[in-house]
Amino acid sequence: LAEGDEAVLEVRDSGPGIAPEERPRVFDRFYRVAGTGTSGSGLGLSIVERVALAHGARVSLSDAPGGGLQVRVRMPALSLA
Repeated sequence: LAEGDEAVLEVRDSGPGIAPEERPRVFDRFYRVAGTGTSGSGLGLSIVERVALAHGARVSLSDAPGGGLQVRVRMPALSLA
């Protein structure tokens, strides 16, 4: 997607989502939301955020339409002219 002078990468899932009060913490290394029962090490979103920041981008989380999580990575659009 393109929004103004930014390119936007958007990923949605249909899982249980992440409660708004938990969202800031999921960018911490090894943090996992309690009681989800899912496997993993808690590194995924931490890596996403660090790579995004290294490239001048930012990551945001919100509820996906219809349920689940929506992750948006916004980055300055490149000019090919």
